[in-house]
Amino acid sequence: MAILNDVADIHVALVRVVAEWSESDLQRQVADTVDVALDPTAIRAVYLLGMNDGILGFGALADHASMSRPTTSKLVARMAAQGIVDPVRSGRTVQVRLTDAGAQAYARLVAAGHRMVDDALRGWSPTEVAQFRQQLERFVIALSGTQPAPPTQEES
Repeated sequence: MAILNDVADIHVALVRVVAEWSESDLQRQVADTVDVALDPTAIRAVYLLGMNDGILGFGALADHASMSRPTTSKLVARMAAQGIVDPVRSGRTVQVRLTDAGAQAYARLVAAGHRMVDDALRGWSPTEVAQFRQQLERFVIALSGTQPAPPTQEES
């Protein structure tokens, strides 16, 4: 029974983390602090593109963002007008690519996210941070069924 309670508590904590992290007002505030003038939907698209080497197929972007094709089309058009993405037709497919300005916005958003995590971990020992990172990686790998990333130089 103790494990079931722990599992339930972990589930609730994860839901709270996702809810806090993806909350529109928080995303807008973070973007404002790093001079990224995008709405929360565009911010999510920038993150998705950035995490995929700056490029995704139009359909993959729609799927990953859980948006309909028409909504994705409007978003991509808006972001292209802002100079954040460049939709590139290749045969029958469209690839959505971050422009240099989009890649810079992504880098600033990531840096702001790193600062937020650093602030949240204030007061933790280096050992606690390392253990948390290792357990979180292990959990994400198990949840997603992916393979672990190769060790970084610091871990080797």
